[in-house]
Parts: sequence; C-alpha cells; structure tokens
Amino acid sequence: MAEGGGFCEIHGPFDPPHRTCPYCALEQERRRAYGPPVEGRPEGKPAPNRVSPPSGFVRQTVEPEIRVKPEVTEIAPRPDANPPVQPEALSAEELATLPLGWLVVKEPLGRRGEVLTVRPGQTIGRDGDVRWNDPRMSRQHARLTLEPSAEAPDEPPVFHLWPFGPTNPVFVNGQEIRGATPLSENDEVRLGDTLFVFKVLMD
Repeated sequence: MAEGGGFCEIHGPFDPPHRTCPYCALEQERRRAYGPPVEGRPEGKPAPNRVSPPSGFVRQTVEPEIRVKPEVTEIAPRPDANPPVQPEALSAEELATLPLGWLVVKEPLGRRGEVLTVRPGQTIGRDGDVRWNDPRMSRQHARLTLEPSAEAPDEPPVFHLWPFGPTNPVFVNGQEIRGATPLSENDEVRLGDTLFVFKVLMD
C-alpha cells in the first residue's frame, strides 16, 4: 500500500504518494516565479481579456427620429351655387287680395289652440315672416306659395308648402315632403316639435 496522502486546510484532501499538499507547493513555485498575486483578484484567476476595437472603427450614434406634423391648409367652404330664393315682400294692397290661411296648434297640448295667420309668399320659422318659437324649428323652416294644383290645373290656385332643405324636415299628414306639396282644409302639418292643423279662406 502506497504511503502518503493527507488533508490540506486550504485545498482539502490530497492523494498519495504526496506527503504534502501538491497544490500549496504549486502556488509557492508560482509566487517565486511571478511574484505575489494582484490585490483584489482571486489567486489563480486570469485577468479578463479586453478586446480593443480594430483601427478605423467609428462608433455610430443613432439619432432619434423626429416626426414633423404636416401643415394643413384650411379651405374655406364654397358658397352655395343655388341659394334658396327669398320671396319678395308684398304690398298691403296685394296682401288684401291673397287667400288667407291659418295654422292652428294641435300639439303640444300646452299651446293648443294658438293660431298663426299665413299668406302666400311667407316663410315660417323662428326668424321667418311667420315666427314660431320651437327649438326644433329652423330660422326659416318652410315656405308657403300659391300655385295651380297639379291634379286640377284649371281650378283656382291653392296653397303649397315647401321645405327649405333636408335638414328642415316638414311633414304633411304624417308623410315627410321633399318639394312643393298642396295643402287642403284640415291637413296636419308638423314643423319641428309642433303639430298644426291647416285652415284656409279662399274667395
């Protein structure tokens, strides 16, 4: 049986035939050859290799992308090519010869029975010839004219109701009208939130 072997307090057990720790002997030889280890670095651990960049290497810096908001040029709205035709004002003598009509309020119930007198050539609205305070009614919501009836062109002219546009809906007897619509006695006319009953006096 080979003699030797033992236990080192620094490196632990070692095998025969060594009678002393071979690792400690190796470290002593290194100290004699290379001097003591560098302070702060574990003994026996090589210094890390630092790779220098090759000559001519240029470090590139990436600048952050700056987004420029495009300028928007506002274009003025084009004037209406076909503005609504405003009826000409009639004299007192002319008004006296025209048929007379009335719009009697049916709804809302709180204003039921109020009467608006209307004549041909007048506009109805919050700021029309015939004014009515209804928040759902436009300033000029509809217009009244006197024209021959399409069904009886030889008969005397009758009242016609015109809407001023699609944003000002007008209903006659529950149907929305798109153009000139003749009015008859007791027709129901809805302008905004107000329901009227049409009455007429013809000579």
